[in-house]
Amino acid sequence: MGVGAVSALVGYLYSKCMKAGFDLLWNVVPSALFDGSTCRWGSLLTRHPAVYILAIMTLGGGLVAALSTLTFPNLFSAHDYVHILSRSEDAPSKVDEFPSARKHLLPVMLLSLLTSISGFSLGPEAPMVTAGGLVGVSLARKYLQSTSKNNSDEESAAIEETLAYAGAAGTLTGFMNVPLAGPIFAMEMVGRDAGIAPFAAKSWSAAVAASLAGMVLVRGLLVPGMGLGGHFTYGAKAAVGSLTGGETILASLGCGVGGAVVGTLFHKTITSLKSVLWPAKSTPSDNQDKKYPAIAKKLLVAATIGLLSMLYPQTMFWGEGSLQCAVDGQCTPFAATPHGIPTMTMQFARVNPNLPFASGLDALQVGTAKFMAIALASAGGFPGGVIFPLLSSGASLAHALVSALLPLMPVASSSLVAPLMVMSFMSATLTSITRTPLATVLIVALTASGMTPLSVLLPGALLASYVSVWVSERLSTNSFFSYSD
Repeated sequence: MGVGAVSALVGYLYSKCMKAGFDLLWNVVPSALFDGSTCRWGSLLTRHPAVYILAIMTLGGGLVAALSTLTFPNLFSAHDYVHILSRSEDAPSKVDEFPSARKHLLPVMLLSLLTSISGFSLGPEAPMVTAGGLVGVSLARKYLQSTSKNNSDEESAAIEETLAYAGAAGTLTGFMNVPLAGPIFAMEMVGRDAGIAPFAAKSWSAAVAASLAGMVLVRGLLVPGMGLGGHFTYGAKAAVGSLTGGETILASLGCGVGGAVVGTLFHKTITSLKSVLWPAKSTPSDNQDKKYPAIAKKLLVAATIGLLSMLYPQTMFWGEGSLQCAVDGQCTPFAATPHGIPTMTMQFARVNPNLPFASGLDALQVGTAKFMAIALASAGGFPGGVIFPLLSSGASLAHALVSALLPLMPVASSSLVAPLMVMSFMSATLTSITRTPLATVLIVALTASGMTPLSVLLPGALLASYVSVWVSERLSTNSFFSYSD
């Protein structure tokens, strides 16, 4: 319980820092630079305010590149969390590979924070898992050092492993307010298959307790006046009624297979990009002479993503704040979301972020641009998670799919088919990468608004999520994470 409260506090404070950082870079600074349509600084920004996007993303990316390469090399990451905890054996040395939170916690959070607020399409979810795991293991070690019990190495390792899951569950709950999805995600992600591995399931009770303790602390004490419940609405207000079993099964199976294909393409794209960017087996930190070329490469990646974001500004940021824009096909203007940026900086947008998709091609462009922005940032070595970024990309791609299939659908089709396909394709795209089908569906459900007919849409999304994992396992033996077993 104590681990849950501490780790949830970490997640809550991190969310506050992200909001403050975003407001500074994308509200306060632009307001100081621009006065209406006139810029008080620099003729280039006067003519082309969209260059501000490129400038911030390049500078932010350069700062993260320099810090991660020169000052904080070899930081613990979510990939390490998965690789260590995915070992099925109970060897005491398993959790010993977790480093000290004292040396890694703040750098992990700092670099992730800088990456996210600079506009990159990477989220805080993976860093929250990393931070929570570090907090949990460190608190376990302090407890074991202070207790008078003579625990065996196996017992000590079991306590550390359990609190690693508990810490990850607590930070996810504190940041995202997903009290049940947090522990399930923390345990599902360490398994290659669809389900919670037996060695992780042993920590179930502790992880759930930590998640609930975190919810009590954040929602009951820190922000007791904040309303509970999600805020993403799937479908228009008129999209009410029911779905037939045939409609649900057909749409869910198709979206499950489609999500698996997109997910497989995603991790193969990252692998290809990494082979170009980092052809040598050694990492930049292994050789002093390679550090500055590595920074230059990351800076180039940051500038490339900045140029892409100038053309498709709705693909910026980690997605949670602007997900409604993607879910409803931009019926909610991007500027009206918490991640909306000054309208003048969107002057080069190929698809107007503040108008509904005019065609399936518009949705396909945005979904593909988001896909590439996430892949480039991940391959470039920038820290961050992919949960909400991939959900956002999946939503836009789903709208493209709906637009393509609409002429083929029977006239009598339910108005809920389109929302079902959006929710199912979003879930399937993410689960094909993270292998977390149950947690993903719970995240989608817990973040949906009360206007979303979850009892109608959720069964199909659940089917699509599991189908996506099963199909992706057959499409490729490789995966986004590196599993030990």
